[in-house]
Amino acid sequence: MESSRGSVQAFVSLDTRQQLPRMARSWQASCQAAAVSVGGLFAVLIIAMVTHRSSPQVMAAGLAIPVLLFGAFTAYEWRIGRRLDIKLTRLHLIGVAAGLIVWLMYPAPGSLPFDPTSAQLCAYVGRPMVHACIVKADAARARSDIAWWSTGALIVVFGLFARRSRTAAWTAPAIAIAGSALAVYFLEVFLRAAAQGGFIS
Repeated sequence: MESSRGSVQAFVSLDTRQQLPRMARSWQASCQAAAVSVGGLFAVLIIAMVTHRSSPQVMAAGLAIPVLLFGAFTAYEWRIGRRLDIKLTRLHLIGVAAGLIVWLMYPAPGSLPFDPTSAQLCAYVGRPMVHACIVKADAARARSDIAWWSTGALIVVFGLFARRSRTAAWTAPAIAIAGSALAVYFLEVFLRAAAQGGFIS
């Protein structure tokens, strides 16, 4: 009788484990998060290359699509993790740290120094101290700074969810690349306009 009761309990326990949501099972959750992060990384790279010559609205909207998907998966994982009290190892924060490193190392267009000033931008295009150029350069730098700092803040926000969500941690490098590409894009738009004689000498 006792043996039969133990068998029933074991069967019920196994059945309960099988009914857990996919994101509550370590292997399946890891596979899904890996697929989302790697697929998202490739999506970000492709979108950045395809929209490189498009308008700012097109590029920003294109790069926002994978980031919004990252947010949806993160919210889903975090909700289930909170309901089932799932807590991941802090090793997942390595992904967040990698994203922050990528974010801090974003490239400058051309041979410009990291985070060029407006004067450096105008000197680079051969219009040093030209007022119209300085005004345009200030606007380009402001948009670039907004995109760059917003990306850093977004990585930190995702990092806060990494305790229960693998996607939140593993997609940080893709988010960093998306935001950095947009930040550099605004400076490149300025350089292209200057090359086409868009500023008054």
